[in-house]
Amino acid sequence: MEKIFITVGDINGIGNELILKFIHSAISPIKNSYIIIGCRRIFDQTASKLDYEPADIANISGSDIETLKPGFYFFDIPSPDLRLEFGKAAAGAGLLSGLAIKKGVEFSAKYNSALVTAPINKYSLHLGGFDYPGHTEFIAELLGTDDFLMILDGEKIKVALVTTHLALKDVSSALNMSSIINKGRLLYNSLVIDYGIKEPRIAVCSLNPHAGDSGLFGNEEADIISPAVEELNRKISRGKGCFNGPLPSDTAFTTSYLEKTDAHLVMYHDQGLIPLKLLSFGTAVNFTAGLKIVRTSPDHGTAYDIAGKGIADCSSFKNAVKTAEFIIKNRKPVIHRGI
Repeated sequence: MEKIFITVGDINGIGNELILKFIHSAISPIKNSYIIIGCRRIFDQTASKLDYEPADIANISGSDIETLKPGFYFFDIPSPDLRLEFGKAAAGAGLLSGLAIKKGVEFSAKYNSALVTAPINKYSLHLGGFDYPGHTEFIAELLGTDDFLMILDGEKIKVALVTTHLALKDVSSALNMSSIINKGRLLYNSLVIDYGIKEPRIAVCSLNPHAGDSGLFGNEEADIISPAVEELNRKISRGKGCFNGPLPSDTAFTTSYLEKTDAHLVMYHDQGLIPLKLLSFGTAVNFTAGLKIVRTSPDHGTAYDIAGKGIADCSSFKNAVKTAEFIIKNRKPVIHRGI
């Protein structure tokens, strides 16, 4: 049995709705403990507004977690002044989402477990007093590390990002051999340990069109990316040639390459997110590799435009839970061996 902690995200978005739909779609018998972290009053109010029957979920304290049996539970963060305002960015909603993240990280780290985060609104998070660009950076700081990798996992494609939330004009200056080698190492280790792929096949994308075309369109490939790929194959895959590249994006994401590739290491956000969302939007999962906890989330945001209407699709959220369960089971033997 695993403990899966779930944060509610932004209450004015679709987070609570996704969780409610996940609960009502759960197949019995339930094999794991799912601990929802948020404001119980707002959670129940959302259920009422969306015409869900009151969920049979026990409130628990932190001291109860150790002995939980399979089922659904709620860790309540009392928020007496909090109001439900679907579709609106608000400081109260941001404060709750930040407090839930902090508690979720604390619990999942304590129990070597998994954290599934419902979508947050970054502006609300900032209004609530948490000055982070997003979930990933917030969680990494709470865990005291900057050694992490964002992997977007779709059924047909996995992409990992060397740079994440960065203006396109700043990408070239942010790239260096060290960062590419580090992200490549994290991706390789995650594919081996978290996904159980013994010799992963990793396509490394170029930065420039046609991989620079011998310097006509830029020198980043020759000066930075190619040497990094050589070093990854020498030190990380130990001569097995698991890293292939740099490959132009218009080649790397063709059907023939997708069929023989386990994951793509991309240089910037949209280089990987565009093909991923074309192939897997609404079902893909955001996984943060390299952390001491397993952390996943759906591949979309708070969807303020449909919040409170009861029409949110919880496919990606359910996949985020499944992926967290899959990875934590793969990691447990490694954790027990002390690796």
